[in-house]
Amino acid sequence: MRILVTGGSSLLGRTVADRLVARGDEVICLQRRASGSTARDHLADITDLDAVLAASAGCEAVVHLAALVAPRARWSTFSAVNIDGTRNVMRAAARVGRFVHISSPSVAFHDDASTGAGVGAADYTGRDGYTRSKAIAERIVLTDPQVPTVVVRPHLVWGPGDTQLIGRIVDRARAGRLVLPDHGRALIDSTYVDDAADAIIAALDVCRPGTEAVGRAWVVTGGEPRPLRDLVEAILSAAGVGSRPRSIPAPVAAGLGRVVGTLWPGSEPPLTHFAARQLSVAHWFDQRETRRVLDWSPQVGLDEGFRRLADWFSTAR
Repeated sequence: MRILVTGGSSLLGRTVADRLVARGDEVICLQRRASGSTARDHLADITDLDAVLAASAGCEAVVHLAALVAPRARWSTFSAVNIDGTRNVMRAAARVGRFVHISSPSVAFHDDASTGAGVGAADYTGRDGYTRSKAIAERIVLTDPQVPTVVVRPHLVWGPGDTQLIGRIVDRARAGRLVLPDHGRALIDSTYVDDAADAIIAALDVCRPGTEAVGRAWVVTGGEPRPLRDLVEAILSAAGVGSRPRSIPAPVAAGLGRVVGTLWPGSEPPLTHFAARQLSVAHWFDQRETRRVLDWSPQVGLDEGFRRLADWFSTAR
């Protein structure tokens, strides 16, 4: 099968592309810089409709991972990339035949815990620009799909080479700026990158007319929730970082995040209000229906994932 993958330069996008190539698919990766994958690159921006249509010519499916993920950006930029860009990719998918859209569980976040939850509606309307734009994009994708469409929401994807979750945790710990609300007690689920990629490919394989998966969103996790502090300390241990995060009360973290997120002079504030609130409450999800419908289950446990992460850090030093 010939497949267009957008966002191939991200850790997850590159892993999806590599695993599709490894099983024998022909893959074209569309993004602004070289993906570093084993697929063929088509360098372009998803905000350019003509470029997206050109990249998808001859394809049979589209997997859309490209998105602007940033703690700080103008709403107009989030809208252009995450909403209008998604519309462009949808137009390409309408010519292709099937569409897998990658969203985020945060689109259903409403400042409270998700304990054993299923898939909530993508109705986030808060101040976080990334999450708000992704919620709008998901609603657009599922409101009037022109072809078989499946939405996948991987939760907290991590693994070797990750510059988003792993990179930020390690960098802030090394700088002495890593804090956790309420001693990191919140029970958090996460997803190793290989498992997230396999779930996306499983969604692609069941993205056919009449299947249970089509027209719905599916939260994907590794299914091993642990206290946030345990996860963070395992990451720091794998990275060889001796310092440990400090704890502050959750209400203080939220207030501090609001101030720091507004006044921090750089593009990467150490804490935002949205992040503080998400880290203060539990997030773990009932995966039984997801695994049954996608015919998928995670293969890399947390401990094995941390071992692989430690191996990667040892060679990267």
